[in-house]
Amino acid sequence: MNITIDKQSAVPYYHQLKEKVKALIASGELKPGDCLPGEYSLSEQLGISRLVVHRAMRELVTEGLLIRMRAKGTFVAPVMKHRFMVTGPLFSTTEDLSIEALEPTNQVLLQEVIPTSEEVRQGLHLPPAATVIHLKNLRLAKGLPFAIEEIYLSHDRFPALASLNMNNHSLYTVLEKDYHAYPQESLDLISADSASRDEARLLGINTAAPVMRVVRTSTDREGQPVEYTRIVFHAGRYQLVARMHRTEG
Repeated sequence: MNITIDKQSAVPYYHQLKEKVKALIASGELKPGDCLPGEYSLSEQLGISRLVVHRAMRELVTEGLLIRMRAKGTFVAPVMKHRFMVTGPLFSTTEDLSIEALEPTNQVLLQEVIPTSEEVRQGLHLPPAATVIHLKNLRLAKGLPFAIEEIYLSHDRFPALASLNMNNHSLYTVLEKDYHAYPQESLDLISADSASRDEARLLGINTAAPVMRVVRTSTDREGQPVEYTRIVFHAGRYQLVARMHRTEG
């Protein structure tokens, strides 16, 4: 990796290193999957502090250009940014990514039956004593984490989901096939935020790195709530696309 640091420049060393790595990625000299030298090796090669190298690498990871793999090293990230459409057909995450050929996989982190909170109860229109199925998933595309989902469904309406193995299954397909309750429409509340420590650990980013949050309520053909979902997206691997039009009057 041909990089030099201009020690006479007023530009901070970490920023010089960061921009030069970005330029190598943009030019194709560094390709997706390429392994970068270790931080100690780079610091010795460039004659700068390891902390400076660490900061540059950390910021590139946060921006989604590099990925860190425990005990393996730091690699150039695959070119992968999925578009989250504000208007358009409603798909589950698995279906959505399959359409874009991004090889979706799912890791179920938690599957339990719990009492409903006030927020979830209102979202699903449930009585106070109701219980819900809580699914917490880590969603991956081409092996890289891009979203954390927390899905809540009525336990009374979908009892078998409490024990069904949901790894690598589309929830929407299961709902349609087993319950004839395919979500037809959703209302999504979208906001920008910072990652919590646990979210950062799961998504492979730094604590307080930017994330996109979506709170979704999906309804069936009769307008009955099917799912209440909170999603946290890796900001470097997801893109929000909105289509708007001006109305008359």
